[in-house]
Amino acid sequence: MGKDNAPKVPVYRPGEEGLQQTLGALEAQVMNAVWGSEGHVSVEHVRQKLEEQGKKAAYTTVMTTMSRLYKKGLLSREMRGKAYYYTAGVSRGELDTNVIRQVIDGLLGTFAEPAMSYFVEALGESDPSKLDSLAAIIEEKRKEDQGG
Repeated sequence: MGKDNAPKVPVYRPGEEGLQQTLGALEAQVMNAVWGSEGHVSVEHVRQKLEEQGKKAAYTTVMTTMSRLYKKGLLSREMRGKAYYYTAGVSRGELDTNVIRQVIDGLLGTFAEPAMSYFVEALGESDPSKLDSLAAIIEEKRKEDQGG
């Protein structure tokens, strides 16, 4: 998925865990249910998956959540008879990459120097060997930008 047509994730909550950093709790549960299913899934299928995990939600609540995820570009859907059937519009990896891009773009757009300094400092403290990896990535990018 290209950067231009990537779904927009409107919120980033660093204090939360996993998908709930970017999605509401039910949205995250629905996405996980869709990712864990084969092919197109109905609203009822997802509602049952959630119930199997001990998360009760009304059919209309799941339907509204799935419609909202479709509008955000995270789900795709097609009409079959009188009901929509959904598939993931993005993989988990694509969503993770998109969130990282949006968060970093936002930080660099507003706080470029402090964000870069802190990133290098935090990386050095957590795993100093990663600084060599970062230096190699920077060098590779410089070569790429210079056409060689």
